[in-house]
Amino acid sequence: MRARDAMSRDVHTVSPEATVGEAALLMRSSGHGALPVIDEEGKLLGLVTKTPLVRRLLPEYLEQVGDLYRSGEFKPFQENIEKVALLPVTDVMNPKPLTGTEDTPLAEVAAMMIMHSSRQVLIVEGERLVGVVGMQDIVDMIAWPETDKSAAP
Repeated sequence: MRARDAMSRDVHTVSPEATVGEAALLMRSSGHGALPVIDEEGKLLGLVTKTPLVRRLLPEYLEQVGDLYRSGEFKPFQENIEKVALLPVTDVMNPKPLTGTEDTPLAEVAAMMIMHSSRQVLIVEGERLVGVVGMQDIVDMIAWPETDKSAAP
């Protein structure tokens, strides 16, 4: 099995000009926790995920201490929400996401996800994004091993 056997070609993406707020809205409406950042030609520039968005809301010392639970209402956290929403996604994206090609063995894709604690591997042709294999795509291959991915519910 190869990446092409499990990948999704219909990928929600954002442009490098998008704001964090716009990306957050698209994540919510699409149900995806990650969005590839691509330019007008489809060139992959990076990947924005939820964790860096939330991390930017926390003052550095609070993130290190990790004691938000006891802090109750924490004013700098609330104040940061509006500031973070206006940042360009390029400020919070991973510029070197995990990638593979359509010919990458699916076992290798799964191993990359596990070794790097990632939920997706972006599939590229040259520098152009052509699809994504997500953790759910691999789980679907386990659940429906004999069916075509496009036929899975």
